[in-house]
Amino acid sequence: MTQHHNGFAQKWGSTAGVLIACFIVATLCGQFRGSVYTTSTTIGIYALLALPLGMLYGQGGTVSLAQGAFAAIGGYTTAILSTRYGVPPMLSLLPAVLLPALVAFVISKPILRLPELSLALVTLSIGTVVEVALQRGGDFTGSFIGINGIPTLPFIGNSRIGSHFAVWTLVLLIVIGYVNYMSSLRGRALNAIRTDHLLAQAMGVSVPFDLAMMFSITAGVAGLGGWFYAHTIGYVAPDSMSIAMSANVLFMVVLGGRKSVLGPIVGAVFFTMASDLLPGTESQGMFFGTLLVLVLLFSPDGLLSLRPLSWLRARNAPAARPPAGGAGNTAHVAPTAGVVQ
Repeated sequence: MTQHHNGFAQKWGSTAGVLIACFIVATLCGQFRGSVYTTSTTIGIYALLALPLGMLYGQGGTVSLAQGAFAAIGGYTTAILSTRYGVPPMLSLLPAVLLPALVAFVISKPILRLPELSLALVTLSIGTVVEVALQRGGDFTGSFIGINGIPTLPFIGNSRIGSHFAVWTLVLLIVIGYVNYMSSLRGRALNAIRTDHLLAQAMGVSVPFDLAMMFSITAGVAGLGGWFYAHTIGYVAPDSMSIAMSANVLFMVVLGGRKSVLGPIVGAVFFTMASDLLPGTESQGMFFGTLLVLVLLFSPDGLLSLRPLSWLRARNAPAARPPAGGAGNTAHVAPTAGVVQ
C-alpha cells in the first residue's frame, strides 16, 4: 500500500510540476505581450473539454463526438439563467454542469453498448440534434448575448490575466480529479472495462453503470467548459460550440496521447498554436488532416509516446490498476508498435 501511494505521489508530483512550470512561463510571457493571456485562456478552455474525453476514451475505451454539444448545453444554460432570470454566474454553474451530465446519463444506457464506430456516429448525431435545436430555438436561443450581454465572472471581470489564472486553476483541479479517480477502485474498474468488457463483468464490475457514470462526468466537465466560455467571451451561438469543436477536441486527445493525463493538454496547446499560425480554414484542414494520418500511422498513442517525450508520458500515466484478479496482468500490457524507432 505504501509503495502504491508513493508511486501515485510521484506521478502526481511530476504532472503538477509540468503544469505549474508551463503556467509560470505563460504568465511571465503575458507581461510582455498581453495576447499570450488570450491564447492561454483558449488553450485552457479546450483542455477542459479534452481532459475528460481523454479519460473516457483513453482509460475507458469509449469514444464520443458530443463534447461540443454538452459544452453548448452548459453555455446556453448559464447564458439563459444569468441574462433572462438574473441568476448570478456562480449560482448558474451548478445547473450548467448538472444538466449536460444528466442528459448524458439518460442517453448513455442505450448507446454505450454499441461498437466503437457506431457509438462515434451516434454521439455525432447527438451533436447535430443539439446544434439544430439551438438554431431553431428562435429568440430563446439563436445567437445569444442577452440584453446587456452575458455577465462576466465576479472575480475576473474583463481581465485577461484573471481569465488566464481562473481557467488554469480549473484545469489543475480537473487533473487532480483525473489522477485521483484513476487511482481509485472505480478507476481501476474503468481500466479493466477498457481491457476486456466480459472479463471485467465476470469480476463483478458493473460495466453499464461505470461507463454511464464516466460518460456523465465527461459531459458535466464539458458543461463547465461551456459555462466558463460563456462568461469569458460574453457571447454564445449555435456555431460557437458545434460539431466541429467536438471533432477538434477528439483530435487534440488523439494527437497528444489519450492514455496520458497530459496528452489532451499537449494536444490543446498544439492545436491552438497551429490554428493561430495557419492562415485559413482550408490550410488548417489540410495540415491537421495530414498530421492526424501520420500520428495514427507512426504513433497511435500520440505525441507523448514519441521517444523524445516518452519519459514524460511514462511519468504522467494514470496510476490505475484493474481490480485484483486474473485481469491484473492483462491490463498492464502496453502497445509498443506505435513508437517511432
